[in-house]
Amino acid sequence: MRNLTKKDVLDYMLACTTLSTGGGGVAPSLETVEKLVDETLDAGYELKLIGLDEVPDDAVVFSACGTGGDIRSEMKEKWTGFPRMRLTRDRRYAVDYSARLTEIIHQADREWCPLNTWSELPGPGFSAEAARRLTEIVGAEPYSEIQFEVAPEFYRLICRLASEGKPYIDATVAGHRAAPEISQNGLNLANVPPTPSVYATRLGDLLVLEKTLCFQRMEEIVEGISTYSGGGCRGVHAVAGSDLKRAAFPGAPSLTMKVGKAIRGALKSGKPPVDAMIGVLGPIGYRLFEGEISDYWQEGKYSFIWGTAKIRGTGAFASHDMKIWYKNEHHISWLDGEPYVTSPDGINVVDVETGWGLANFWPAEWEAGRRVAVVGVKAEDRWETPMGLKLFGPQHFRFDIPHVPIDKAYKSFD
Repeated sequence: MRNLTKKDVLDYMLACTTLSTGGGGVAPSLETVEKLVDETLDAGYELKLIGLDEVPDDAVVFSACGTGGDIRSEMKEKWTGFPRMRLTRDRRYAVDYSARLTEIIHQADREWCPLNTWSELPGPGFSAEAARRLTEIVGAEPYSEIQFEVAPEFYRLICRLASEGKPYIDATVAGHRAAPEISQNGLNLANVPPTPSVYATRLGDLLVLEKTLCFQRMEEIVEGISTYSGGGCRGVHAVAGSDLKRAAFPGAPSLTMKVGKAIRGALKSGKPPVDAMIGVLGPIGYRLFEGEISDYWQEGKYSFIWGTAKIRGTGAFASHDMKIWYKNEHHISWLDGEPYVTSPDGINVVDVETGWGLANFWPAEWEAGRRVAVVGVKAEDRWETPMGLKLFGPQHFRFDIPHVPIDKAYKSFD
C-alpha cells in the first residue's frame, strides 16, 4: 500500500486519455482534477493505492457494470434536452443538472408522461443508490470498488474512495484500455457470475438483476435500459475478493500513471510526448501511424456512439492512410484499405504536440488537419484466448476479418 500524491492523480488522468482507446468519456481539464484532489487532501483524506494481491479473499468488492453512449434522435425526442453530464471538458456557464432534470420530468408530466402521487423525483446522487441497494442485498459493506476500465472520469473514484476511508485497487477488470460492453470483462473470462447486480438511471429507476443467462445477456439488458434512459445507466455487482484476484488485470492504473508522468515530463522539457509514451510502454507499445485527421463522422444508437475516423499520413507515413472504426472505443483499423490492428489490442489516437488522447465522446476534438499519432498497445494475453477473442475480437463486432495480434501485424515505416 502507498499513498498517491496529487501529481500521481494528474499523471493518471492525462494518460487515461491516451490509453482509453477513444472511449471512457471525455476527460476534464487538469485544473478541474487538481481542484477535486486538493479538496480531498485538504479535508484530511489519504489516497491509498493497494495491489490486487492485498485485497482480502473474504472481502466484498463492487465492480462497475454500467454503460453509456448515445441514442437515436427519435428517442431523444421523448426526453427533450436530456442532460448529458460530460460534453466538454469545462463549461463556460454553470448548469444545475439536478434542477434541469426536474424541469424535464415536469415538462413530460404536463405533455405525455403523467406522474403519480407516489412518484419520487431523482436526486443528484442517483448513481449511489445502486451501491446502497447492493450493500443491503449482500449484507456487507464493500471493502472497495474496482474500476471497470482505463478512463479519465475514474479520478473521481480515487477521491470518493478516499473520502470513504477505502483503498483504491491497482487493477481493472477490462485491462489497460477502455471497453464498450460489460461482457468485455476479466470476470467473464474467469467464469465469475455477474449477479447480484443493481442499476440506477438518472430518472430515478432502481433495478435489481438476480439472475441472467451470461455476461453478454446482462449487457443486452443494460443496453435496453440505457436506450430508454437517455443513453446511460450505471450499476454495480458484487465480487468476492478471491474471485477478483484471479479475474482482474493487475497494474493497469499504475502503468497509466507511469505513462502520464512520462508525457508530462516530456512536455515540460520540450520533447515529443508520443515518444515518451511509447518509451514507457516498452514492448507493448507501437507507433502504428502518424498524420493529419482528414475525416470523422459519428452516429448515436443503442446507447453507443458509432463512427469512423480517417487519417492522412505525413512524414514517414506520407502517401499512406489509416481508417479506424469505433463503437465508443476504437476497434478496427485499416492501413491503405487493408485490415490492420484490431481489438482486443488497443488503438489510441494522440495529439502529437500535447500528448492528449482524442475522445470519441467529444467530436470537436477531431478537427480536420489536427496532427496525431496512432499508438497501438498490445492486449493482455488472456484476451488472445478463444473466449477472449469471441468477446473482444473483430467477429464480436460483426467484422468478417481475422484478428492478428499487434506484434505480428505491426508494420514499421522507419
